[in-house]
Amino acid sequence: MKLFRIFAIAALAMVSSSSVQAAVVLSNMGPNGVTDTSDTTNTGIMEDALVAVGFKTGSVAQQLNWVSLVAKNDNPGTKFVQIFSNNAGNPGSSIASSAGTSVGGKNVYQFNFSGVTLVANTTYWVLPQSGLDWYVEGLNIAPTAQNGSGFTYEGPRYTEEGDWYTSGFNYTIAVSTTSDEPPPPGPVPEPALTSLLCLSGIALIRRRMKK
Repeated sequence: MKLFRIFAIAALAMVSSSSVQAAVVLSNMGPNGVTDTSDTTNTGIMEDALVAVGFKTGSVAQQLNWVSLVAKNDNPGTKFVQIFSNNAGNPGSSIASSAGTSVGGKNVYQFNFSGVTLVANTTYWVLPQSGLDWYVEGLNIAPTAQNGSGFTYEGPRYTEEGDWYTSGFNYTIAVSTTSDEPPPPGPVPEPALTSLLCLSGIALIRRRMKK
């Protein structure tokens, strides 16, 4: 019985580990979410204004991992990004913030988050720090859903005298999340898991036959 329990625990551990799916869910920065696809001659998006980028989640709740953006690297000091809730198609209240780390190229910054749950089928806004240059995508290509996430791009919005307006430029941006939902069932079980379960069953039968 002890041997069976060991195999059973190992099998459950394999199932549990395969149910956590971390991936880039929205990007115009390549599938890895850290490729600088910005136009290096661009002077940035409205340096002294607030410009937010919206996205809508898919059908499954997610944990936000990180957001990456392209910023002008000679802007001094730490760069910050905030995540906002949605209010009638515009940024509402701030729900999280993060300081950036340079990754994947001198102008690419990644902003890591912890404990931020993104509710299914809900719009959120990424609001980079004002007063800095944040680069647009080189060909003005909008971010698209990655890895079958079902995420949709809600576009950029900018402020002018307290009101929000639609912008014609697309940030260079990517979003990564983790889902606690199990992956879609496949037509054939994993060979390693199947073998493990068979071995545990055989061990239990042989144990009982010896009694």
